[in-house]
Amino acid sequence: MVPAWKIKRELNRIKDQILQLPNTLASLPGRLREPARRDAYLRDFDRVTKRHAGRLPAGERIAIFLIYQPDGISPSAIATCNWLISEGYAPFLVLNCPVSDTDRERLLDLCWSLLERPNFGYDFGGYQDAIRLLNRDGVRPERLIVMNDSIWAPMRTDLLTQIETHFAAADICGLLHDEKVIHDTNGGRPSTRSHVESYFYLIRRSAWDHPAFQAFWRDYKMTDYKPHTIKFGEIGFSRRMAAAGLKLDAYSRREAFLQRLREKDDAFLRQTLSYAAYADADRIKAARRIAALNPASPGWREEVLEHIRRTVNRKRFNACFPFANDHIFGTAFMKKSSEPIFTNMRAAYLRALEDGVVAAPPAEIRAEIAAMVARAEGPGKRR
Repeated sequence: MVPAWKIKRELNRIKDQILQLPNTLASLPGRLREPARRDAYLRDFDRVTKRHAGRLPAGERIAIFLIYQPDGISPSAIATCNWLISEGYAPFLVLNCPVSDTDRERLLDLCWSLLERPNFGYDFGGYQDAIRLLNRDGVRPERLIVMNDSIWAPMRTDLLTQIETHFAAADICGLLHDEKVIHDTNGGRPSTRSHVESYFYLIRRSAWDHPAFQAFWRDYKMTDYKPHTIKFGEIGFSRRMAAAGLKLDAYSRREAFLQRLREKDDAFLRQTLSYAAYADADRIKAARRIAALNPASPGWREEVLEHIRRTVNRKRFNACFPFANDHIFGTAFMKKSSEPIFTNMRAAYLRALEDGVVAAPPAEIRAEIAAMVARAEGPGKRR
């Protein structure tokens, strides 16, 4: 007989497909027109985009930083540019939105090159254009950072030192390795599938020079259909680079988080739960059950660790448990996503920050996180 959990999983998969059907059908005309649109974009590239020379010199270290901020360039984006410069990188700014003349002038002081382009293809479209232009310019970076402003980074200023020191063998290193889970009635188990999340890559020359790297960015078909951007862009890039023999790694990963957590004492686990964030109804119910347990009772520790394991098999560990993530890895970045789990994560992180139990980020980032939390919670709810 087929196990009940497998039947439930398949029914949930079918339900998700049905719920997505209206969006899938609505996007179909645009997807059918996209090959012609893409050909026209590439043919008219120099006319539909605008490239400016920045006021900083180029070097052997280049940082492609993609920005989409149609309401104006944020202080944290300026801080990120200054951090990249302080680390010896020449920023190549890619703007996926129009900017004011004032913002453009500010940015030209903080970069080597600036590209204004339509928001075609999301982040991977902008990455591809910048890499194509680097090749056109004959630039061969010794180090290349590729990142976007969907995250606040760096939350810790020694981030690149940590990556260079601890991941020196990696050809490509990101901030989080997304290790896929096979879901079952036991809370899920790791699979062999994974990818490096695409909001930040540190790419060494060994990767830049590799034929597979160049072929990927030459042949990638940018798209405004988000599921294909994720499948063929973010996931496809990692898997093609790994298949070509390049070594990929990341600053943090779920299995390392769980291993390190098991080494912590009970007091640490209690604090981990105190600053937890949840979004799924069943995990919220499980959290209430765990909170009702007596920490002195036999088996409490094992129950808590199992609760955490099941939770991070469902959602990102750094989103669910920002206190533990900060103490285990150091908070390297924070997502700006409006998804409920990330909204709740920011609130939990800010509580921990106000209580002085996590390291403080740069002032510009702290202010923007606090403002986003305040908007989400509404007036009068912050303590």
